[in-house]
Amino acid sequence: MSKTIADQAGELADQAKAAVSSAAERTKEAADQAKDMADQATTMAKDAVGRLGEARDAAWDVAQKAGTQAREAADEAYRRGERAAQDLAARVEQQPLLALFVAGAIGYALAYLLHARR
Repeated sequence: MSKTIADQAGELADQAKAAVSSAAERTKEAADQAKDMADQATTMAKDAVGRLGEARDAAWDVAQKAGTQAREAADEAYRRGERAAQDLAARVEQQPLLALFVAGAIGYALAYLLHARR
Protein backbone atom coordinates (compact mmCIF):
# COMPACT_ATOMS: atom_id res chain seq x y z
CA MET A 1 0.00 0.00 0.00
CA SER A 2 1.33 3.18 -0.89
CA LYS A 3 1.13 6.16 1.35
CA THR A 4 -0.60 9.17 0.17
CA ILE A 5 0.96 12.55 0.24
CA ALA A 6 -1.39 13.53 3.04
CA ASP A 7 -0.23 10.57 5.14
CA GLN A 8 3.39 11.42 4.50
CA ALA A 9 2.76 15.05 5.36
CA GLY A 10 1.06 13.98 8.57
CA GLU A 11 4.03 11.79 9.53
CA LEU A 12 6.42 14.62 8.77
CA ALA A 13 4.30 16.96 10.85
CA ASP A 14 4.34 14.49 13.75
CA GLN A 15 8.13 14.14 13.48
CA ALA A 16 8.56 17.92 13.37
CA LYS A 17 6.26 18.28 16.39
CA ALA A 18 8.31 15.68 18.31
CA ALA A 19 11.57 17.40 17.33
CA VAL A 20 10.26 20.81 18.41
CA SER A 21 8.99 19.34 21.67
CA SER A 22 12.36 17.68 22.31
CA ALA A 23 14.25 20.90 21.49
CA ALA A 24 11.95 22.88 23.78
CA GLU A 25 12.55 20.41 26.62
CA ARG A 26 16.34 20.60 26.15
CA THR A 27 16.16 24.40 26.02
CA LYS A 28 14.16 24.45 29.25
CA GLU A 29 16.71 22.15 30.93
CA ALA A 30 19.58 24.35 29.74
CA ALA A 31 17.80 27.46 31.01
CA ASP A 32 17.24 25.80 34.40
CA GLN A 33 20.92 24.84 34.59
CA ALA A 34 21.95 28.38 33.63
CA LYS A 35 19.67 29.79 36.34
CA ASP A 36 21.17 27.41 38.93
CA MET A 37 24.69 28.39 37.90
CA ALA A 38 23.79 32.08 38.09
CA ASP A 39 22.35 31.54 41.57
CA GLN A 40 25.55 29.76 42.65
CA ALA A 41 27.68 32.56 41.21
CA THR A 42 25.58 35.14 43.07
CA THR A 43 25.95 33.24 46.33
CA MET A 44 29.71 32.91 45.85
CA ALA A 45 30.01 36.62 45.04
CA LYS A 46 28.04 37.54 48.18
CA ASP A 47 30.30 35.27 50.25
CA ALA A 48 33.39 36.88 48.75
CA VAL A 49 32.06 40.36 49.49
CA GLY A 50 31.35 39.32 53.08
CA ARG A 51 34.85 37.93 53.49
CA LEU A 52 36.38 41.07 52.02
CA GLY A 53 34.37 43.15 54.46
CA GLU A 54 35.61 41.03 57.35
CA ALA A 55 39.21 41.34 56.13
CA ARG A 56 38.79 45.11 55.79
CA ASP A 57 37.43 45.35 59.32
CA ALA A 58 40.26 43.21 60.68
CA ALA A 59 42.87 45.34 58.88
CA TRP A 60 41.25 48.50 60.25
CA ASP A 61 41.36 47.10 63.79
CA VAL A 62 45.03 46.18 63.41
CA ALA A 63 45.83 49.66 62.07
CA GLN A 64 43.97 51.28 64.95
CA LYS A 65 45.82 49.16 67.52
CA ALA A 66 49.16 49.88 65.86
CA GLY A 67 48.40 53.61 65.85
CA THR A 68 47.46 53.50 69.52
CA GLN A 69 50.63 51.60 70.40
CA ALA A 70 52.77 54.02 68.39
CA ARG A 71 51.18 57.00 70.16
CA GLU A 72 51.75 55.40 73.54
CA ALA A 73 55.39 54.62 72.67
CA ALA A 74 55.94 58.19 71.44
CA ASP A 75 54.38 59.60 74.60
CA GLU A 76 56.62 57.41 76.75
CA ALA A 77 59.71 58.43 74.77
CA TYR A 78 58.74 62.08 75.13
CA ARG A 79 58.28 61.69 78.90
CA ARG A 80 61.67 59.97 79.22
CA GLY A 81 63.34 62.71 77.18
CA GLU A 82 61.70 65.37 79.29
CA ARG A 83 62.90 63.68 82.49
CA ALA A 84 66.43 63.35 81.10
CA ALA A 85 66.44 67.04 80.14
CA GLN A 86 65.25 68.00 83.61
CA ASP A 87 67.93 65.81 85.22
CA LEU A 88 70.61 67.33 82.98
CA ALA A 89 69.41 70.86 83.79
CA ALA A 90 69.52 70.09 87.51
CA ARG A 91 73.09 68.76 87.24
CA VAL A 92 74.19 71.81 85.23
CA GLU A 93 72.70 74.07 87.90
CA GLN A 94 74.52 72.13 90.62
CA GLN A 95 77.90 72.10 88.86
CA PRO A 96 78.03 74.77 86.12
CA LEU A 97 81.82 74.76 85.71
CA LEU A 98 81.94 70.99 85.25
CA ALA A 99 79.12 71.25 82.69
CA LEU A 100 81.02 73.94 80.80
CA PHE A 101 84.18 71.81 80.82
CA VAL A 102 82.27 68.72 79.58
CA ALA A 103 80.58 70.73 76.81
CA GLY A 104 83.95 72.14 75.73
CA ALA A 105 85.53 68.69 75.72
CA ILE A 106 82.72 67.29 73.60
CA GLY A 107 83.01 70.21 71.17
CA TYR A 108 86.77 69.73 70.92
CA ALA A 109 86.39 65.98 70.33
CA LEU A 110 83.86 66.56 67.55
CA ALA A 111 86.03 69.19 65.89
CA TYR A 112 89.02 66.83 66.10
CA LEU A 113 87.05 63.99 64.53
CA LEU A 114 85.72 66.19 61.73
CA HIS A 115 89.12 67.62 60.86
CA ALA A 116 90.87 64.27 61.21
CA ARG A 117 88.80 62.86 58.30
CA ARG A 118 90.18 65.38 55.80
